[in-house]
Amino acid sequence: MNSTGDSDSTIAQPNSSVGHHYTVALTGDVIMNTPVSGCREPDVLAAVELLAEADVTHAHLEIPLHDFTRSDAFPAAEGALSWMRGPTWVADELRRLGVDLVSAASNHALDYSYGGLFSTIDALDSAGIAHAGTGADLAAARAPAFVDTAKGRVALVSATSSFPAFARAGAARWDAGGRPGVNPVRWVHVVDAERAEQLMAVAASLGLWVLRDDDEFVIHPPGLHNSVSRFRIDPSVAEPTTVCDQDDLTGNIDSIIYARETADLVLAHLHVQAWDGLDGRMSSSPGFAIEFAHLAVGAGADVVLLQGSHAPMRGIEIYDGVPVLHDPGPCFRLGRREVQPHDFYTRWGNRSEVGSFDATLLDAYEARDRRFGETSDGISVRSPQEGTSHEPGFVLPICTVDSSGNRDRVVRIELYPMAWSTARRSTKGFPVRLAGARAHAVLNRMAALSEPFGTAVSISSDSDIGWVTL
Repeated sequence: MNSTGDSDSTIAQPNSSVGHHYTVALTGDVIMNTPVSGCREPDVLAAVELLAEADVTHAHLEIPLHDFTRSDAFPAAEGALSWMRGPTWVADELRRLGVDLVSAASNHALDYSYGGLFSTIDALDSAGIAHAGTGADLAAARAPAFVDTAKGRVALVSATSSFPAFARAGAARWDAGGRPGVNPVRWVHVVDAERAEQLMAVAASLGLWVLRDDDEFVIHPPGLHNSVSRFRIDPSVAEPTTVCDQDDLTGNIDSIIYARETADLVLAHLHVQAWDGLDGRMSSSPGFAIEFAHLAVGAGADVVLLQGSHAPMRGIEIYDGVPVLHDPGPCFRLGRREVQPHDFYTRWGNRSEVGSFDATLLDAYEARDRRFGETSDGISVRSPQEGTSHEPGFVLPICTVDSSGNRDRVVRIELYPMAWSTARRSTKGFPVRLAGARAHAVLNRMAALSEPFGTAVSISSDSDIGWVTL
């Protein structure tokens, strides 16, 4: 590997495909309800051209796509900071931007219930975009998606560890149907015996249901037996950690193994909004996500993309010669503020502020941003330490893949520093390529986040990009 800060005189055209090499671009969250393809801002064009020039482009679709026309696309009872959606034409817009492959498993996938989920699937299918991570039942949600290109077949397995309980896809049986939803990776807290007794005692004092079965226990509200927090007691752990639910882990690993036997390149994706509780920093991946990534590599994944943290970035790890991108950051985060269900108003304001039916959409968003933004005057964010700031920016990773051997492998990752446009109201949230001091601030941040993994991020002094050589 090159050393951080070196200049690389051998950098060719970033997305050129020569001989046995091809490129794969990997974007983070796509939250879009405004068309990008008509934009003519030079810095926006420089960003989106990177997607179009890659041989294969992946996007993570963080929103359901529907047009408020389906009677079954109603707002779910549980949402995140807001209920998000985009028009169904967003799928065509992604295709025009060069997107070939979409991961769809996320905590927002069922913001508009099953109708919104099926509308999204229909829109992606109509646009000719391969997608993974959601489906009519667990088998469909967990199945790999494949895209055949001139360079070879690329497979994607997409899962999420962040989701409301009702959004988890269910398996079909011979005598009962399955349940639509997302491909889940649930996780379990691992604690020592003393902490376990403390947790169970506090939960019991609050009137919560506590059930212990040998070395595991669950805590949940009375009557909601599937909405549980699961804990494992391990006397050998010095500090709390997390591990994957074994059933979900096994199912996803089986899908990766199947993809490995079928495709030339396998991308394993996990949408992760959790962080390392011991470290307390949003920029640190939790233990279960690292476990998932390492086992995915062992099962045959050629790239592992963990994303969705809003840190905005986490570091790059090279595990057994395979890149694990712990989070390159979001990508498109743009558009008009959409109508919200009444639950949004009551969550962010009281009856005298925005909880009444007379409040406007801007009233509610202002109340949310005031209470939960970087200048919050209402809510004290005790964990994670960094809150949800997206400074200094994020990166767009473009992987160069060598297909000359028996198995395609990533040999280089180029990192293009990005931020969101603030040029005009109509371009707010469009990705823009950074240059100069701002670009180097993003790259230096990624280098610092990658250093604990033993990964050196080289930074060009004259082209405002970084890279990792495998």
